[in-house]
Amino acid sequence: MRTRFLKFGLPIAVFALAIFGAFASQKTESKNLALEVGWVDAPSPCHVQVTCSNDLGQVCTMFYQGQNRQVYGKVNPTDPTCSKILYRAPINN
Repeated sequence: MRTRFLKFGLPIAVFALAIFGAFASQKTESKNLALEVGWVDAPSPCHVQVTCSNDLGQVCTMFYQGQNRQVYGKVNPTDPTCSKILYRAPINN
């Protein structure tokens, strides 16, 4: 019984382990997050449109009227104010 397992079962187990190892070592694809529209809250709420991202990283800013200002997004498209923190859009080479 033991030799039968070694003769047939061990090659199947090794083959299954090789397949598992091949998939486990694959590099995952980078996330393709959608860009979001953000607004600068100057001089009035949600005034100047800017393209940002929702992927964590550096906070999205824009140089506007001589100052570097933070860009905010809307939680709901119909919101009158912008309160959602947005981040810099990734630069693809």
